[in-house]
Amino acid sequence: MNVCRNSLVLGLSYALDILGKTNLSHSKSTAYLSAMISRNLGHSSEDTLDIYYTALLHDIGLGCYDSDKNEVYAVDMKKHCILGAEMVGKLPLPPKIPTGILYHHEFKNGSGPFNLKSFETPINSQIVCLADTFDGFFGKKGTYDHYLFLEIKEWLISVRHLFAGDILDAFSELAEKEFFLLDYFNRETRYTLAKCVNVADSVRYGTEDVEKFARCFAEVIDQRSPFTYQHSSSIADLARQAAISLGYNGETQSRMYIAGLLHDLGKMHVSTEILHKPGPLTADERFEMNKHAYFTRKILEHIEGLEDIVDIAANHHERIDGGGYPYGKKGTELGELERVMSICDVYQALTEERPYRQSLPQVKVWEIISGMANRQQLDPELVTKLKPVFSA
Repeated sequence: MNVCRNSLVLGLSYALDILGKTNLSHSKSTAYLSAMISRNLGHSSEDTLDIYYTALLHDIGLGCYDSDKNEVYAVDMKKHCILGAEMVGKLPLPPKIPTGILYHHEFKNGSGPFNLKSFETPINSQIVCLADTFDGFFGKKGTYDHYLFLEIKEWLISVRHLFAGDILDAFSELAEKEFFLLDYFNRETRYTLAKCVNVADSVRYGTEDVEKFARCFAEVIDQRSPFTYQHSSSIADLARQAAISLGYNGETQSRMYIAGLLHDLGKMHVSTEILHKPGPLTADERFEMNKHAYFTRKILEHIEGLEDIVDIAANHHERIDGGGYPYGKKGTELGELERVMSICDVYQALTEERPYRQSLPQVKVWEIISGMANRQQLDPELVTKLKPVFSA
């Protein structure tokens, strides 16, 4: 596996953005602002890259909350900073990045969750804090015109007590250059702001490092619902076990494991109200839940080097009779590894405890799966091969 680090971090940050459905470019917008401020301050390319990644991942600790219900504003901000730093600290990234995430809500006057003054706070945290605060205030604004420009200038004056003077001055200088805020507010480029930054990063990851990222984001996904905690990691284990039993090589086994960890990334788009519901979903709720497979695909398609796992991860709700979602693929449109992942997902769902039922006994589980195979929803031959493997 050979995955571009920049593409991986940027792609996975999209999962954090769809969490906050009212501002679908928050991570990218914050990263754009942060990197531009860093460059205007004269930072090295390496330091700017660290700040850029800090901004892309700064909200990872909010993954278990539902920002669509404004829950993020009620949570313990210190807790989410600590959680985010702990998660990113497990990744193969420079140590400045988790530290930057830990203190990204600290203000110059010591009013942040850790009560640090600006001289005590890492520079990357201070820059991301300004960018994050700005995007939180202006990210949902409408057309960029002279009135909005004047409002921004007034805002920059009003927050002098919160941010270091040199950082605010760097931002103010950029705001006077027309391209900077035109890029930021341009709806056509809003979701591709990373291209405006044009960061240079030659680092590429092998399988071991990609797995670390996949486990991290699987943790974020599964934390959103206590009813399916460790669902992604359990499916990943099943998928690798299935690949081994079917005679696939080590590279394919790793692909299946990573696809299993990331198959539910799109659930970041589903509200926790639905994920936490202690009972069957209504038609409206099911409609929203079914969107997650589509968003899993859209997130993974952003990542250079993961092309081989996109279909495996995103097609886990497709059925060979064409009755699945979101594309209604059928028959030979679904490869063997995709069919295996579908079986893994059904098996894991049936053997997990849910708020409205206990985990089902193996006899009942395989009765249901066999029924789906008989109806050509799941691959009958693969079901026969995997039953003794999963039941062992």
